[in-house]
Amino acid sequence: MKITKLSAGVMFLLGTAQALSGQQAPNDSLKKEKEIEGVVLRGSIKKGAESNLISLQRKSAEVIERVGAVQLEKQGVSDVSVAVTKATGAQKQEGSGQVFIRGLGDRSNSTTMNGLPIPSNDPAYKNIDLGIVKTDMIDFVGLEKVYNPRLWGDMAGANVDIVSKIYTGKPYFKVNIGSSVNFNAFSKPNFYLQNGPDYLGFKQINKPKNAKIAQFGYAFNTGWQNEETFTPINSSLGVDFGRSFTIGEEGKLSVFGFGNFDNDYNFTEGIVRSVDNSGAPLKDLLGQEFTYDTNTTGLLNLNYRINSNHTVKATTNYIHTTEQKLGFYEGYIRDTNEDRANETAHLRRAAYKTNDLWINQVAGEHRITEPLKLSWNVGYNRLDSRRPDRQQNISVQNRNTGLYHFIAGNAGANHRYFDRLLENDYVGNIHGDYQLNDMLKFTVGYRGRFKDSDFRATQYNFRVKLAPGNYYVTPEDYGAFFNYDNYQSGAFFDIRTFRGIVGADEMALVPQYYQSEVMNHGAFANAEFKAGEKLTAQLGVSYENLQQSILYNTSIQDGDVDKNYSKILPALNVKYSLNDLHNLRLSASKTYTTPLLLEVAPFEYEDIDELSFGNTDLNPADNYNLDIKWEWFPKRGELISATVFGKYITDPISRVTVNSSSNSVSFVNTGDSGMIFGVEAEFRKDLYTHGNSRLYTFMNATYLNTEQKLDAGKVDRENPNSRVAVSFISTKDKMQGASDFLANVNLGWEQKWNRNTMDVVLSLSHISDNIYALGYESKGNLVDKSVNLLDATVRFSLNNGLGISASAKNLLNTNFTRVQANGNGDVVVRDYKKGISAGIGISYQF
Repeated sequence: MKITKLSAGVMFLLGTAQALSGQQAPNDSLKKEKEIEGVVLRGSIKKGAESNLISLQRKSAEVIERVGAVQLEKQGVSDVSVAVTKATGAQKQEGSGQVFIRGLGDRSNSTTMNGLPIPSNDPAYKNIDLGIVKTDMIDFVGLEKVYNPRLWGDMAGANVDIVSKIYTGKPYFKVNIGSSVNFNAFSKPNFYLQNGPDYLGFKQINKPKNAKIAQFGYAFNTGWQNEETFTPINSSLGVDFGRSFTIGEEGKLSVFGFGNFDNDYNFTEGIVRSVDNSGAPLKDLLGQEFTYDTNTTGLLNLNYRINSNHTVKATTNYIHTTEQKLGFYEGYIRDTNEDRANETAHLRRAAYKTNDLWINQVAGEHRITEPLKLSWNVGYNRLDSRRPDRQQNISVQNRNTGLYHFIAGNAGANHRYFDRLLENDYVGNIHGDYQLNDMLKFTVGYRGRFKDSDFRATQYNFRVKLAPGNYYVTPEDYGAFFNYDNYQSGAFFDIRTFRGIVGADEMALVPQYYQSEVMNHGAFANAEFKAGEKLTAQLGVSYENLQQSILYNTSIQDGDVDKNYSKILPALNVKYSLNDLHNLRLSASKTYTTPLLLEVAPFEYEDIDELSFGNTDLNPADNYNLDIKWEWFPKRGELISATVFGKYITDPISRVTVNSSSNSVSFVNTGDSGMIFGVEAEFRKDLYTHGNSRLYTFMNATYLNTEQKLDAGKVDRENPNSRVAVSFISTKDKMQGASDFLANVNLGWEQKWNRNTMDVVLSLSHISDNIYALGYESKGNLVDKSVNLLDATVRFSLNNGLGISASAKNLLNTNFTRVQANGNGDVVVRDYKKGISAGIGISYQF
């Protein structure tokens, strides 16, 4: 960093990124810096550097916690879902990019980019899959676990704010290439995927036109055969660049661009099982799953500093992802091979999902007068999410003859499924800060959001007409049976939807659908009071109104839902600086939690081992939050802190196993109240320094004690329009998804010589047991067992612009296990290993 005309009297300004970069995170409230006449500062600072983020945390009136891009690069963390787990009290949900924070999952958290809400890329979730957001395009990720009125109040765990990178410093162009392997996938002699999707992930498989189906019946463009793919070696290619331009006497335009493609092959093998409430198996299978994912991301960030009083920023971010999974499962399925002694069920399931997410934002900050500052932010988000051509086949093998056949009349056993979710999301906020004097600042603002969602799904079921023994099939290609010629003959199979027989019933091709419109309005006011240099207090209130309408027609039922909620949400944040190194903080607030769209819409989604459906009678939960925190900043870049927090929740929402003979789950307000009590600790410290060598650690741990009341009578009374019925095992239990203990331990060694740097980082994470779904009667809770994850990264940054890295992930190759915790003993229902991954990367910066 180069600085000219620098005097010792202004060195303290270097700790404030706002002064040097022109960027301030949306919810910071830092001490007002004094202008010093005659001093000119020019330079750059890494806003994602740990020392800078800790400095901001020390000064902020609000509780903020951030994970910076610089440290993430050292750890070899490439996506935001893993980045968030490096923060205190956060855990990643296995099998997705969703995170739990302080024991609360997807519905209890929110996600923003640069302070504006962004949509989920998957109808099953409220928040975007953080695994698709690349860390190379961000400055830092902020976790706002304490509410303040500038945030939307629909959060109980935290708001995750992704702050996209703004270019500062010298012009540059950087190229990144990398390759890795997952040893589970690489060790397979053959790696299979379904027919249709391509390597880059841009080939779209469309649902057959209704007119074509009506005319030809069987009109599918892809086959049922398994296709062997290329050698399963992962690859990545990315570029990013930055440059600034002077405009006029005071203007400066900064441009940052990022583009990236990567793919990921994986293979898992293990148990897939489900049992009924008597413990008898519904499915008892050994499964193999081949997966292939792609991610193509582009981001352009323009920051135009008009002059010292006015700045405008524009961001556009396009993310295209695909997920393929081809699974083979064999064993016992109750409804298929009742002669378990002589028959084996074979289930093939091919799933393909594509997501196109386009995020657009324009924001501005304007110093109208010395005491008045105006900030605004508007955005438009577009989501196109599809599950095109999910395929399922179930056949039965006679072990005496070795021959395979289908089960006649079981239409849903063999099917093809297509769905599509389209969302348009308009968001915006504006607020003004008025600095009355050195002691008092007022903030008032408004925020709004309108989102329309259109979801449509069609499942084509193939009902076999022939009796077993009159034909045989080949599992390698079920298309030898399910094809155009056999359909036209009329003897082999017909095609049905839940509305009727294709070609016979007029309504057969009308898709299932739900359409939703959500309107949010919020107004807030906040007062910040400073009593000297030690005490800062914020007292604010927010009013929010949420209106949601859903029109639906599905295989479960048709109808509409209209919900209208108004919430008044007070918030108090107090910071007391014992001295320059120690802070005490107190925060109290009220927030709320609304159910997800798919938790309300009565749509049925069937996976291998469970079936889930929404509940139109779900109500929001209210959350009352209290935090007490102590912070110690021993020296620059170091932090030691401890937090005690509690949450009281009315009408808590949980995933539950419903009363049924199948393994079905839904969502209910389980009881009148729930509570969470927790303790968090964080430690970032240099352990040893000598010359250009540094041994350091950053670690955190969280203990959680949770409880919710369970009341089956309440569920019956409050769910008159749904088919949800429960019989809880007890009158209270832990909160769904909450682990009792979470910990992250990171040990790093930094060595510098001749402007070259080497970083070695070991990262260990522990997640204890947590409830996946509440059980009923003799059918116990579904529980995800504890896991330990160990990663290692070595990275060299050379003074000629070359960067070299090597990483190894999941070195312990931990078992991921889910059990049904029955009273007479746990039943393992999921068990597999993801395998160890290792890779290298090379970058060059021009």
